[in-house]
Amino acid sequence: MKPIEKAERYTLSKLVVQNLKQYMIENRMSAGSKLPAERELAQVMKVSRAILREALRSLESAGILEIRHGEGAFVAANSLNPLLEQLSFAASLSGETSRDMLELRYLLEAAAIDEALRRGARLPLAELDELSAAAKDETNPERAVEADVQLHLAVVSSLHNESLLNIAELFIRQAADRGTLAEYGRIAAEHERYMDALRGSDAEAAKSALREHLGTAGG
Repeated sequence: MKPIEKAERYTLSKLVVQNLKQYMIENRMSAGSKLPAERELAQVMKVSRAILREALRSLESAGILEIRHGEGAFVAANSLNPLLEQLSFAASLSGETSRDMLELRYLLEAAAIDEALRRGARLPLAELDELSAAAKDETNPERAVEADVQLHLAVVSSLHNESLLNIAELFIRQAADRGTLAEYGRIAAEHERYMDALRGSDAEAAKSALREHLGTAGG
């Protein structure tokens, strides 16, 4: 970490942000790691504590840091959520249709299917059966929605790629929130075709069932 040269306030805060990011990378800090105290950071970078706090808040808003009152600043467990929320909001502002978002979701899930079956990843088939049953429970819509989400995340989870899982979850939950579970009988039948394909390690059949399920067939 090095001293920050004088600049306009906005630029100065940005420079502090970049300096703090570099510090975390160089020190191989991971989730839960604590940054040095504010006083120490301000002294090393030769900036006011007000500027430093502005930079820390910026990193917190970006999901990179977690600031705990009375304890200090810590590397956040998951820095992707704010970015994904911004992506979702930007898509809404730009007029992206629900079909466009479902197509993005399909591409993510389809890629996960290909990779999971290529690797011979162990899929939680018994858990998938339980989730499928819960997803068609008309008496508990909230549980049904969550079961549907977890069912679709199962293949992605099998790849043990946390970043991919976080991105996929954003698109999967968006679709679930739009009420894609309204037709329980149809959904259950589509889930069964999807899982049959997974059981048979048939990637093309699984992707075809997924495309039909998401309503993105036909281009």
